[in-house]
Amino acid sequence: MKTSRAQWLNQSWLYLKRILIVNAVFIVIGFLWRVAFYLYYGNSQELSQLHGDVLHAFVLGARFDSTVLFYINAIPFLILFLLSLFSFWKGFEGFLGKIFSRFTKFLIPYYTVMLLIVTFISAVDFGFYSFYQDRINVLIFGFFTDDTTALIKTMWRNYPIVWIFLGLGVFTYCLWKGLKINFTEGREWLPLKSYAVSYPIFVLFFFALFLLNGVGARGSLALFPLSEMDTGISKSIFVNHLCFNGTRAFSRAIELKSLQTSKWDSNLRHYGYGDNPALAFADFYQIPLDKVPADPLELMKHKTPPNPWAEKTRPHVVVLTMESLGAYWFKYQDPSFDLVGNFKKHLHEDTYLTHFLSSTNATIGSLSCLMIGSPQRPISEFLTESDYLQVPFRSSPARVFKSAGYKARFLYGGNPGWREVNKFALMQDFDTVEGETEIAEGLGGLKEKHDWGIYDEDVFDYVFKTLSDAKEPQFLLTMTTTNHPPYQLPASYESPELKVPDELASRLIVDKALAAQRFATYRYSTDKLAAFLDRIKKSPLKDKVIIAVTGDHTFWIVNFTEQELLQKGSVPFYIYMPEAIRKKLDPETFGSQVDIAPTLYNLALSNQEYNSLGRDLFSKGDDFAVNASNLIVDRTGGVLAAGKAIDDHALDWQGSYERLIPGENTEHKKSLSVKYKSLMGVLDYYFMKEKQDKKGMQHANSRR
Repeated sequence: MKTSRAQWLNQSWLYLKRILIVNAVFIVIGFLWRVAFYLYYGNSQELSQLHGDVLHAFVLGARFDSTVLFYINAIPFLILFLLSLFSFWKGFEGFLGKIFSRFTKFLIPYYTVMLLIVTFISAVDFGFYSFYQDRINVLIFGFFTDDTTALIKTMWRNYPIVWIFLGLGVFTYCLWKGLKINFTEGREWLPLKSYAVSYPIFVLFFFALFLLNGVGARGSLALFPLSEMDTGISKSIFVNHLCFNGTRAFSRAIELKSLQTSKWDSNLRHYGYGDNPALAFADFYQIPLDKVPADPLELMKHKTPPNPWAEKTRPHVVVLTMESLGAYWFKYQDPSFDLVGNFKKHLHEDTYLTHFLSSTNATIGSLSCLMIGSPQRPISEFLTESDYLQVPFRSSPARVFKSAGYKARFLYGGNPGWREVNKFALMQDFDTVEGETEIAEGLGGLKEKHDWGIYDEDVFDYVFKTLSDAKEPQFLLTMTTTNHPPYQLPASYESPELKVPDELASRLIVDKALAAQRFATYRYSTDKLAAFLDRIKKSPLKDKVIIAVTGDHTFWIVNFTEQELLQKGSVPFYIYMPEAIRKKLDPETFGSQVDIAPTLYNLALSNQEYNSLGRDLFSKGDDFAVNASNLIVDRTGGVLAAGKAIDDHALDWQGSYERLIPGENTEHKKSLSVKYKSLMGVLDYYFMKEKQDKKGMQHANSRR
């Protein structure tokens, strides 16, 4: 057996060297992939001052790439180690001899499949970054929970799918051929010539090999293994992203997705409130702890003041949530790059905000939050994808308006079964859920559709018809779908020429043709919104309807800097009010989508009780904006809230609300941090109680 073990060790030494060659080649490929990422997405002007950080990112990136390869190596090394354990008995000699001599028959297909998977994930990651400006994250699972057919159509239209798969096919063949040559025909170097090996030495060799590979998979000899936390090497978000790779990002997304079976009190615990939710209420409402009632949710109760105009008029209330209507793009408004189109007239005539944050960066997150008048918690699933899908919330705007005698309707410019949003809407007491089928029937048919549903103009026509035909006051929450990849426009629409400013063009991280489609679709949506508002203002409805417009999120086709936290999440908030109650918001006001419902209640309802964690944007008092990214901002600056106060990042404004830069952690900043953390803790308690109590289960009959 000593001679046989020596022969097997010599063969294994050869396999080890060939595996190291594969690893080295893929480290080089990872480097080239990172170069492509750098050239395609990097902002040369920003990065010209960060050569040291970029170099560090490439070195750190090679370490991340090597960890992936070490994980791949682990399986063959583990097999060899397990086989070595059976080399003590001559009865296994024939069996082991066959396996050791033919191990290449396993290595070639194994490395072909594993490295192909790594390459495919890297390609997906490259495309994912173009849309979300982030490496693969949990949103990737939306491919399966979203409208998968529409997503496939979108990718088919926006990406050269045929060429991509042909390229993957060619790559697969070359990979298999290269691995076959490497493992069967490669030159010998540093040969090991052992003639007799004892059992302990034989086992120890493979154990040491497996152990060293495990150390390599950690990526670090420090206490903690190499992780995404180690990517924070630069003030540039892009450079930090450059360090990472698609496979590690995907594994992180899987881990986070598995953790999304979050406990009800995850935010309470994360932000330091533990088993004391009453303290979160005390901090949020700025009252002594002993003043928090036995049922802390009593603090959510409010009542609108007497409103003679509302009592007499009983106005319709419409909330238009526009797909990807980001406020950042208003910055580039120019006669030659007229993204806002005719909507700018209404912005000037009425009132709007741009220091306004969507609840999340995902449609389903923001839309479900609008349905219950709540922010999104940082540590939680989206409401429709959690245990709260079947939970009615007392803060639902539909419930408030229905109690005031309104008919509540949810209108969706697509299939309302998307991500079970129809179920959630009905649970929140909407009387009806109306999607593309009902809208088509109501309009007597549609001339055209797009991959995600129906065009904005048809949605607006249906809203106008619904309001015109109504015999009772209506509350409409409406979601459009046109301004979404693959950026299709109706044949009847003539898109104006949009000359992209040079400064914006230099920041684009997508193909110019794709960006042009994105901007054209944005302009289409604002044009059709403007036409709808024109129609309202020229009709009898102008004196009896209040219309609020916001976006579900913005879109990310430029490299936002680390200082553009507000811009990266901002959406507009516009309100049309009849002349009798028309007033203007301070344009510097900060707000969030949680503030929409209480603002509308106070405009449209008289002496109406409601539950809310938001504020009337017309009221006096401190204004601020929050989102699910741990960000709270106001006119003084902001805070990126962490679990522990010592880890908070205080921020100051630079320029006219243009950039958030590191600032002094003043008492006011500390109070902002407490405001954010206590709000998220309050939400944990509120959601848990609603799930326990199942408040307001008496739903009106619905058509769906």
